[in-house]
Amino acid sequence: MKKFYQRINYKGELKDISLMLCKDFNLGKFVSDKLLTVGYEDFNFIIKTEKNKYFIKIFSNFRIDEDCKRYVDIMLKAIEKKVAFPKLFKSEQGHLHITEVNNTKLRMCVTEYVDGDSYFFLNQKPTEKEIREIAHQAALINSIDLKPSFVYDSWAITSFLKQFKKEGEFLSAEDARMIKPLIKEFKDIKIEELPHCFVHGDIIATNVMKDKNNKIWIVDFAVANYYPRIQELAVMACNILFDKNSKEKSEKNLKIALEEYQKEIKLTSRELKVLPTYIKLAHAMHVLRANYEKVVEKNNSKENEYWLNQGRKGLKQLLKIFNHSKQNDKTK
Repeated sequence: MKKFYQRINYKGELKDISLMLCKDFNLGKFVSDKLLTVGYEDFNFIIKTEKNKYFIKIFSNFRIDEDCKRYVDIMLKAIEKKVAFPKLFKSEQGHLHITEVNNTKLRMCVTEYVDGDSYFFLNQKPTEKEIREIAHQAALINSIDLKPSFVYDSWAITSFLKQFKKEGEFLSAEDARMIKPLIKEFKDIKIEELPHCFVHGDIIATNVMKDKNNKIWIVDFAVANYYPRIQELAVMACNILFDKNSKEKSEKNLKIALEEYQKEIKLTSRELKVLPTYIKLAHAMHVLRANYEKVVEKNNSKENEYWLNQGRKGLKQLLKIFNHSKQNDKTK
């Protein structure tokens, strides 16, 4: 728990923050609160009052005030576009609330609580109908006319070369054998020439929720940026559409998502051609970053282990397909 409080440099009681929020946002009489121990950056928790439940995000110390405002503006744009994102509440300051609690400056926002859970905690994979809805939401997000100021994300596919230079030396021999050949493939893509748009960048099992009425919600725009359009689909393919036990199922899920997505946004032939490489890079980033978190940062959390294993299984699955297709080409 201590590491989560370190993100906001807070040494007091969580209840003190909750009581302040109940008053400043008029949430009702405080009943209880609960820290959420998922994610690598911000400090998230739930408040229960006599009125309702609420989701609270306190922005991590590494973010400047302008980054926090950027994040809130993005959420408002998503709501305006009718993306399935929870309602944002306002205090007298607006949607972004900046205050001090126990001599600690805190920047935060409050959204409605989704009465359900993420696919990560449900330990479920989406059905075909749900895949189509997630792909539809992705297309809505990618249709948002927004180019926010760039915020570097060390997990993003576009960060591959920089992160490999910093963290590649910590890879095991087996992981390095899978990832090193992707350096050339990454350079060959010529990312700057691909169609770009506003991208959520993190539509994964922890950020897609299903409520008690089976409605799908997309949450956490923390790493949203202006990226190559296929980055959205590649991130989805490497996790929420990925079946670790079956490459055929992984391919089928991606095909369904592409079909639904292209009802609203038609991908170019070049995007479709480089998408498989982009998906490999998405898996590679999970291995590279989660391995660094484990080996150097001593992050032995269940979540970090999940991403490390997902990345390894994904690379092995895709490289088998890739190697098999190469062998077939040689025999022709």
